[in-house]
Amino acid sequence: MIKNAGIALALGASFALAGAGQASAADLSAPETMVTEVTPLWDVAFGVAFMNDYRSRGISNSDKEFAVQGYAELQALDWFYAGIWASNVQFADGSTDPAAEVDLYGGVRHTFGALTLDAGALYYWYPGEDGGETNYWELSFKPSYAITDDLVVSGTFLYGWDIGKSGGDGFYLVGGAKYTLPFQPITDVSLYVSGEFGKQWLGKTDSGFNPRDYLTWNAGLGGTYKAMTLDVRYIDTDLSKTECGLNTGNRGYCGSTALVKLSFDTAFSKLK
Repeated sequence: MIKNAGIALALGASFALAGAGQASAADLSAPETMVTEVTPLWDVAFGVAFMNDYRSRGISNSDKEFAVQGYAELQALDWFYAGIWASNVQFADGSTDPAAEVDLYGGVRHTFGALTLDAGALYYWYPGEDGGETNYWELSFKPSYAITDDLVVSGTFLYGWDIGKSGGDGFYLVGGAKYTLPFQPITDVSLYVSGEFGKQWLGKTDSGFNPRDYLTWNAGLGGTYKAMTLDVRYIDTDLSKTECGLNTGNRGYCGSTALVKLSFDTAFSKLK
């Protein structure tokens, strides 16, 4: 296992703005709360996504290859939620080579008028690892505010400790915005543009390795038809190839790319 393999795993998963096109139960996203005329006491949201690269916090977690992801989330009393999210992963040579990433998460989420607050915890589980274990915990706080019916701004703060069993901790702060166009070019098709800008801070590991903090950003557009969303966006970081190699074990995981994601999201309450 490379000395910074745990850090490489840590650079995956962060809660991102819904529709931003990244992934993970964190940045992948806690699914959006399903809106119905009357909020049910209990509901289950679920979905699946297909993308050309699993990028999280700007870093590839699938060796820049195709990824398939899915989730299911129990929502209770319009306040509480708990869910599971999973994806195929492929990290750099020398890592523990897990069979998948499975995120178990839960928390409190509620909307007060235009303001939505979300506080939760997430456990990153990497089953099937060779030569070690890199599972770890992360806490999250994610406020969002609907300035208008079409424009939503959001923020996300994440804190993880003993990341990848490396002994280092990490902070991630990101702000984003999503604007839904006020017209529909095709019946039942809504279009949006969205973007994010964030920074990842990483602490020194027990082995003395001091990973480079970095900036990451994305911008793109998408369209939604019923339960289906197609999202296309540009993603990048400010890491050089050398810095990327030190942080992740592969010099090519942090560069700019175009990400294409096709997702299907619904809930039991929507199937009536």
